[in-house]
Amino acid sequence: MSKSNWLAKLKSNRGLQSQLVIGFFFIALILFFLWSLNRYWQNTLQPRLYLTANTQANILAQSQAKVLLETLDRTASQYLVEEVKDVIQEMLIVEDPSIGGRFIKNISLQIDYSNVNIENGALDFSEGEQDCNSCFSVDVPLINREGEILGLATFAISDRYFKLLSAEVKSKLFAETQMTLALVVAVWIIMTIMFHRLHKAKQIVEASDLAKTRFMANVTHELRTPLNAILGYTQLFKNDRELMNIHSQGIETIDKSAEHLLLMINDILEFSRSNEDNLVLHPVEINFIGFLTTLVEMCKVRAKLKHLPFVYNFDPELPSVIVADDKRLRQVLLNLLSNAIKFTQQGEVSFNVQLQSQRHSSATIKFEIVDSGIGIARDQLTNIFIPFHQLDNPITRAEGSGLGLTISQRLISLMGSRLTVESEIGKGSCFAFSIELPVLDSAPICLEITEDHDNEAGPINLPDAVILDNLRQHAKLHNILGIRSQIDELTKDPHYASFVEQIKPYIDNYQFKQLQQWLEKIESST
Repeated sequence: MSKSNWLAKLKSNRGLQSQLVIGFFFIALILFFLWSLNRYWQNTLQPRLYLTANTQANILAQSQAKVLLETLDRTASQYLVEEVKDVIQEMLIVEDPSIGGRFIKNISLQIDYSNVNIENGALDFSEGEQDCNSCFSVDVPLINREGEILGLATFAISDRYFKLLSAEVKSKLFAETQMTLALVVAVWIIMTIMFHRLHKAKQIVEASDLAKTRFMANVTHELRTPLNAILGYTQLFKNDRELMNIHSQGIETIDKSAEHLLLMINDILEFSRSNEDNLVLHPVEINFIGFLTTLVEMCKVRAKLKHLPFVYNFDPELPSVIVADDKRLRQVLLNLLSNAIKFTQQGEVSFNVQLQSQRHSSATIKFEIVDSGIGIARDQLTNIFIPFHQLDNPITRAEGSGLGLTISQRLISLMGSRLTVESEIGKGSCFAFSIELPVLDSAPICLEITEDHDNEAGPINLPDAVILDNLRQHAKLHNILGIRSQIDELTKDPHYASFVEQIKPYIDNYQFKQLQQWLEKIESST
């Protein structure tokens, strides 16, 4: 079985497992409900009904014992035996329509012959069913008006009434709870159907998303081939001096535009790769000194184009040699640093690397990028990680692909960490993450980066207001040919060399908005 088929089967099984969990929960809920109901019946209702039936049996026995007492007290001794037997027989044959049988199952007498004028043992007998284990047994002393105990009558009262009453109440109790059970089962069925449909919809959306991602990957891969050919030919054209003298502006425009498109295509390819389940890291041994030095040098150049101070603060206790996927780690850090520079117009950008903890063979290192840029609203902090999503801002609304932070978050997650962000509108942002990396050499680093001690450029000789306004309008319209044409005219006059030198980095990097803002700043200061 291929890996893709195995992953698809696993995802399908996860849906089935979730349905089984829901089913198990509802079955457990129903069983617990029935168990609780049964305990309520056995421990509460049934004992109460039994006490009620026992009380009724005692009342019945008391009334029948009163008849026996009158018979013993008022009947002449020669007729007493027959009279008592007749009374007992009458009691035994009486039936109750409510229970469909006899109430009294057995009557036993024990007579105190010292108080009854009759031969000893003449009235000691037991009439009716002899074995009635479930009957209520009630002993009633036979006491006459003088307070003499004539004997003891034992009645075996049928429990038929208790059984019928219990069956009726229990049936009614469970019948009334059937509505609750039916409601629980209905909710179960509805949730199962809804979950099944949602799971199917989720599978369709995931399949569609995967298909779109693969389509983008295929298309961008196909686009990259002709773009590489275009870039190759522009490099050949650049080496042809005669051709460059005539068409230098057009060739430079094609070259820069192709490079810009290639960067966007690479972003989309990286996104499609990071979205795959089989994306893995390839850790290698990294000279941490060289790694950080390269990052700083690259970002200092970008910050210098915007006249921004680039501050770096590296913990001197950082290890010299670590093991990590240098390509992915560099990709994440460069993306975060580039964003910080891009969205900062004034202030500074800081790159901080701190050693949080270190063991014998590993170290936890925190990377932090802080800027004083435009900031991000609190309600937008989660949206910045949505693929192709770009926040509305006055700097680079339509620039880029909107995939940089999404790719960075996925790569950092693959490294076992998470990218966090703190930001406030107008005050800047702070992106940070901590990762634990194996250490091969724990000796502290000795970072040496060439500082830029160049003084700010001296006074700039500005062209007249008409030329400045034309340049600003060309920058506003992204008219690179118009800008280059105007600069070529200024280049012919050495008087404007300082101005051309200052404006050239914006033109070479196609930073039209920054150029427009810089020109407006210059115009306002004159």
